[in-house]
Amino acid sequence: MVGFCLRAKRMLTGVRRVNYDKLDTLLNISGLQGRDNLYTIDEAHEKFMAIYPTIFVKGKIMLPGIPEKRTTGVHSCYITKSKTREDFDSHNVKFYMDQVKGPQKLHSGSPEYIGKLQDIVKILQKIPILRTQKEHETVYNTMKLISDISEQLSDAEMRELSFTVVAENWRKGSPVDGSMGFYVVLKGSIRPQTKYYKKMVGGNFISATSSSASIVLPTTLSWLLPPQPLLGVGSCFGTLVPLSARMQYKTLIIATEEDSEFLRISSVDYLRVKAEIAKREQLAKEELIHGSPYYKDWPMIFIFQLTAHLKWKKFPKGHVFMKGGEISEYIGFIKSGHCNAYRIIPALVKLPLGKMIKQLRHVLIGQLNPKESFGEMSLLLQIPSTYTLKAATTVELGTIEASAILDLDPVIQMLFLQTVKPSFENITHDDLKLAYIKREIEKEWKQKKQDTILNETLFFNGINPGFGKWAHEKPNLDKGQKKHQELHGVAGRSMQKKTVIL
Repeated sequence: MVGFCLRAKRMLTGVRRVNYDKLDTLLNISGLQGRDNLYTIDEAHEKFMAIYPTIFVKGKIMLPGIPEKRTTGVHSCYITKSKTREDFDSHNVKFYMDQVKGPQKLHSGSPEYIGKLQDIVKILQKIPILRTQKEHETVYNTMKLISDISEQLSDAEMRELSFTVVAENWRKGSPVDGSMGFYVVLKGSIRPQTKYYKKMVGGNFISATSSSASIVLPTTLSWLLPPQPLLGVGSCFGTLVPLSARMQYKTLIIATEEDSEFLRISSVDYLRVKAEIAKREQLAKEELIHGSPYYKDWPMIFIFQLTAHLKWKKFPKGHVFMKGGEISEYIGFIKSGHCNAYRIIPALVKLPLGKMIKQLRHVLIGQLNPKESFGEMSLLLQIPSTYTLKAATTVELGTIEASAILDLDPVIQMLFLQTVKPSFENITHDDLKLAYIKREIEKEWKQKKQDTILNETLFFNGINPGFGKWAHEKPNLDKGQKKHQELHGVAGRSMQKKTVIL
């Protein structure tokens, strides 16, 4: 009996749900059958049977639960309590789907999410100038995971601010003013001391207890407010836009419930980065429009009116920007990539049995390159396009919608008509026919050369690829055989070179 218990202990070592204290008590029962005792006494047997079921710890049964109703206006970024691994060992499919989708879709309360926030604590303890490029990239990727940051900032703003964010350490019970920066809790926990604790860019103040988010001056006496909820790792508070002097006094105040560490984005840095990005974008728009041959002589005052309506868009290869016979929906300025222009002509097509039928065929008439534009004449004159424009590569455009163009000053519209010329207007119907015939002749010759001349030449010389000595099947070798073959091949080649040199 004792030998059985020892073997069981060795087998159960490493199993999570075993009470090892009870198992040791079970092994120390005197009177069990062993080397010294031939038989087990009744008292030891009863004691053994009473203790044996208690060595296995029953796991807590997790049933599907109804999620708590979220308060409108309070973002899911904050966490009301710390979550353990057992909280996720349930039937909540969303948690496991978030794991499959990758780091961009991590649940805000998952251990992986909290772990990623705490991983950057050591990085943020360095001053920004001493961080490596890899560390800057880690901070940027972590900021993208925080929904309250990614919803307020563009990708360019997040990347710029990732070079300036710092960490702040606060003692337990310290009041923190969030009116001049946006904070993310990396360690510890906080409790709001005022009615509002967070303000999103372009939004209203957010309360931690009520769904109302109207802008009302909070009371200066925090003890008159109802108890505020405790916010943990991943919570956000403060604002990216500095508050006015009147609103700064006790508006976004929190208190640390324990020693805490925060990621801080300064409001001053945010406004500076936002202004720099807007300035660079404005210069890029001006260079794009002024770089087009039709607009290089335009006065800058008119260029500014066009850049105010210009929006960046990216299109995949094969996207159709304009269809022949339809009015363009926008004016496009090509920033990067190439576009092919086609026209449709009726042509005779030879079927495999020799029958000729009439079909419509696309003929390539030209290409539009970066800093060129399209769609002006069709949009302003409201006439159908004479060609179809399709993306030959991935294309990035600066687009101005038709409604914005038609609402411009009549002087600018007249300037459009005076300077812009229709694209591919010199191509006649005869040119299209000649281009189509040339393309078909080249296609026919290539097919004949491959299928007829080359095959006949090989057959005449007795070469039949795939048969006899011309059959070269590649052997299926595993990694070990391939490595062995490569080593011997290299050794053989080196021996041959040495022989030639001698």
